Amino acid sequence: MRRNGFEKPLNPMQVGTWALLPLLLLQFLFFASPILPVAASIPCTIVIFACGFSAAYYAYWVCITDPIDWRLQRHLKEQEGANCDHDNNKANRASCVKDDNDTKFCWVCSIDVHQLSMHCKFCNKCVGTFDHHCHWLNTCVGKANYDYFVRAVGSTLSLVVVHGSILAGLTISFFVQYSIAPNKIEASDLPMLDRSNQWFNANAGIFVAIVNLAFVVVDFVCVVLLAQLFVFHMKLRKEGLTTYAYIVRDGQRKRVAAQKKMEFERRRITALQQAEREGEIIRKWMLTAAGCPYVGENLCRPCDPLRVESNIKKEENVENRDVSNADATDIEGGGVDVGECAMTTNQCTHDDDGIVNPANQSRPTVPIGESFDNERVVSAPLDSQDDETSTPLQHAMEARKQLHLSDEINAKEEKVEMISLTTANKK
Repeated sequence: MRRNGFEKPLNPMQVGTWALLPLLLLQFLFFASPILPVAASIPCTIVIFACGFSAAYYAYWVCITDPIDWRLQRHLKEQEGANCDHDNNKANRASCVKDDNDTKFCWVCSIDVHQLSMHCKFCNKCVGTFDHHCHWLNTCVGKANYDYFVRAVGSTLSLVVVHGSILAGLTISFFVQYSIAPNKIEASDLPMLDRSNQWFNANAGIFVAIVNLAFVVVDFVCVVLLAQLFVFHMKLRKEGLTTYAYIVRDGQRKRVAAQKKMEFERRRITALQQAEREGEIIRKWMLTAAGCPYVGENLCRPCDPLRVESNIKKEENVENRDVSNADATDIEGGGVDVGECAMTTNQCTHDDDGIVNPANQSRPTVPIGESFDNERVVSAPLDSQDDETSTPLQHAMEARKQLHLSDEINAKEEKVEMISLTTANKK
């Protein structure tokens, strides 16, 4: 069981990380700081080393902090005969004590751990609120050391951004002055070129510029990778997710999308066969064009008959749902006062002034779920029992239930029709 990132075996990526950090600082100290103006050399060197120290400090705490699940840590200490109250993993313990019943059993560790804990095969232990295993630091990242990890990434990103920006400026300035050097006589007109050539009295300005250019490329690659990682973890913190939870959610979304795409392609095949039987050449061409991978799926998407039909059905379902919600809201509003018309499918018998219109009396208003002349009346579409215990809300729920039931019946009929068409085509 690995307790921290400094335990052997060391990871090659970890060795590369701890070697690159001092290499960047030494390169700036020997190849950039001497050719900078004195007024800029001192503050730039201070900023670079401050960023480097911050990155090393937080990376050290990521590696040295054990993110083990608090229950597993307590279990191990009980086996060793140590006092369980003297543990330093306060973050894990605080997160687990809040809900001691929210646990699951780890078959590898043979103990109940927190629901968000995961067993890491590299560290061979359950990590509290597992985020991911970092190969660059050779340790797991969990709740106990996640804040240190984010700060280490941010500090390293700041280091490579400042380091790369200064080196890029020095390199561009050197090659610009180097290109115009034959036209200049006085060295004072070319200070950057002069300082580069006088680097440790070696007259090796080109060598210094090439080294700086090489590290500009290294810094650029590091900036791209670290910026992406830093932005990714900022989004995770905003959503309150861990890296592992994000991967699981993303995998579920991809599986659902793949299932929907497969079902859509089955519908397309059925529609193509039906169009071919009925001789609808234009519809068949549109279905074929929209089914082409990548190009057709994007360019022909607006004119895809299947997508147009699906959008129409979605709009109808939304309208029906809104109407049912509006009916339920109006029913919950209470009774109907004199001169006030209830929502009904029949024509209203009242004029704008609240007077009964004799022309409309042949079509009486039936308030849904309300009493009229001391008798409870229920609208016909509800088809429910006329009892004194029923309420308007119950009638509305019954209406919505019947609406959803009709939608399910229609969907089943469409599915049966598709199966029959496919069987007929096979025959």
